[in-house]
Amino acid sequence: MRKIILSLAVASLAAGALSSCGSKNETASAEDKAFADSVATAFGQFAAVQQQTNFTRMKAQLTPEELAKFDKEAFLKGLKDVLTADTTKTSYFMGLSTGMQLIQPIMSLNQQYGYPIDADVVYEAFKKVYMQDSIANPEEFYTAYQNISQQLQERINAREEKRIAESKENKENIAKGKAYVAKMVKEGYTKAPSGIVYKIENAGTGDKVKAADRVKIFYHGKKTDGTIFDETKDNPYSSSASAFIPGFNEALTMLGKGGKMTVVIPGELAYGLSGAGNLIGPNETLVFDIEVVDVEPAATPAAAPAAKK
Repeated sequence: MRKIILSLAVASLAAGALSSCGSKNETASAEDKAFADSVATAFGQFAAVQQQTNFTRMKAQLTPEELAKFDKEAFLKGLKDVLTADTTKTSYFMGLSTGMQLIQPIMSLNQQYGYPIDADVVYEAFKKVYMQDSIANPEEFYTAYQNISQQLQERINAREEKRIAESKENKENIAKGKAYVAKMVKEGYTKAPSGIVYKIENAGTGDKVKAADRVKIFYHGKKTDGTIFDETKDNPYSSSASAFIPGFNEALTMLGKGGKMTVVIPGELAYGLSGAGNLIGPNETLVFDIEVVDVEPAATPAAAPAAKK
């Protein structure tokens, strides 16, 4: 899920740096002025490259409508207004800096998540607290902010989950997964009560793997269309037997040392609605070939000493 972090930290701007920024030193030598112009050019060019890079990233996240609203000329005007402003007004620049930090989460909540955050309400709330001579209990505000941030994150997550659940990709993945499971059952695979479908080539020897054990395994993971998304190579993978996705954890408990099987794991027992990055979509059914190389049983708790009579 995408997470929004409301960072309201205010940058502290040194008064001396502000008062000197942008001003011209008429006593500087011609050589210093020329060098200063070189510094200024390099500084401006470097900042422009950074901003252009950020803009390129931003374009990939915007809809065509949102992108059409972005005006580079307006951006340059804002930049020039700041660079050529009266920098002796330290307080104004501190307020401007704080406002720029506040407007970013406001825009994000408005545009990306549909919460109509009113900038005037933010301003009035800020002003009421800021104009006090002192704040008797700042922890009260911190706690309130943390609580509302948690509620906000929960609401955003719920909306995102609903969006994904209703998406075409999710519905198609569920349908494809059900069809694949049905196909494998017809081909002789066994369906467990949980919903996984499996075929054991070799059950292995000794006790079956338990959740608390550690295992060394080879595995080969693919999608139902045969696309490989993960696999071990020359060396087995070592891990707790309960550290995998739910369907994989269950499959391991069917094998002993040396055991081999193929298991089909429906999306809800794999990576679920969230998927896994760009590799695995929401509720995508996965297929694993698993071989248990070794099993290290969990340590047995030492028995309590007998009570003295």
